[in-house]
Amino acid sequence: MSGIQEVYHVVSHRPIYFWTAVDVDQWLRRKKPKFALKYAHFFVRHNITGRVLVEISNDDLLEIGVDSVDDRQDLLLEIKKEKLYSDLDEFSKLRKDA
Repeated sequence: MSGIQEVYHVVSHRPIYFWTAVDVDQWLRRKKPKFALKYAHFFVRHNITGRVLVEISNDDLLEIGVDSVDDRQDLLLEIKKEKLYSDLDEFSKLRKDA
């Protein structure tokens, strides 16, 4: 489990579901700086919070302005990975408390 915790570097120490739009913006700038230059303003303008981010679809990304198919697929993969890291971190905390 320590390998996963080393990879898991959240913007805030809250689960992804509780991220604000600012947290999502910081995450995007940290994880995908080139995408942040192109798309961060779309995420901010549409108030994409962590709760929205984990449910976002290919069509949603297209609707907010991410026109490139490759960019949408790359973003969706990064979002899935971040959600997985967040979930694993929460599970590990639950195990420690048990």
